[in-house]
Amino acid sequence: MVEVECPSCTKTVDLGSGIPGTYECPYCNRDFEFELDDKHQSTLHIEKSSSILDLVFMWTFTIIWCAGSLFATVSMGSLVMSDLGTNDWTPVDGVVTNSSVSTRAGSEGGVVYCLNVHYEYTIDGTTYQGNKISYSSDSSCNSWSEDSDEDYPEGKEITVYVNPSDHSEAVLETGLSGVDFFTFCLCLFPLVGLVLLYGSAKATFSSRIKLLR
Repeated sequence: MVEVECPSCTKTVDLGSGIPGTYECPYCNRDFEFELDDKHQSTLHIEKSSSILDLVFMWTFTIIWCAGSLFATVSMGSLVMSDLGTNDWTPVDGVVTNSSVSTRAGSEGGVVYCLNVHYEYTIDGTTYQGNKISYSSDSSCNSWSEDSDEDYPEGKEITVYVNPSDHSEAVLETGLSGVDFFTFCLCLFPLVGLVLLYGSAKATFSSRIKLLR
C-alpha cells in the first residue's frame, strides 16, 4: 500500500499498489501525477484540468464573443459589399459645397472626430446633392481625423462616383479604397472567436476524457 499527500489539499491518499500514473484525490477531486524516479523516490505533480465552473465561464465568454462578432461581421459585411459594388459606378465632375469635422465622446473616453462632406454634381442637366464618402466610412468616425476636412476644402473640384441606375446615389471613394480602416480591424474579431471555440472545445474534450477514466 502506498500513501501520499495530495499536492492540492494535503490530505493523505491511498494509491494502492502505487503504480505511476494519474490519480484523482477523493477529497478535492483534483488530478495529480504520481511518478517514481531512478532511485524509486516518489514525486507528485498537480495535473491541471478545467473544472466545471471554469468550463462554464469559458463557454459563456466564448458564446458572447462569437455572437457579438457575428453581429458586427454581418452588419459591417453588408457595408463592405456595398463599397465593393461601387467599382463600376460612373465618375463625374463635382464640387465640395461644405466640409467640417464634428466631435463626440469616445467609448473609452477622449474625443472622436467625424468627417462631414457635402458636395454637388450635375448629370444630364440635373444637379444632385451628396454627402456620402463611402458606405463603411459613413457609419464610423476616426479618432485620428481631426484635420481631415482639409482634404475637402469648400469649392474644391472633385470626382464623384455615381450609381448608373440611380443618379441621386453617389460616393467619393469606391471599392476597397472606400472601406474604412476600422472595418478591416473588425475582421480580427471572428478569428479570435474561432480560437476561443477551439480552446473551449479542447478543454471540454480533455475534461470529458478524464471523467471517463
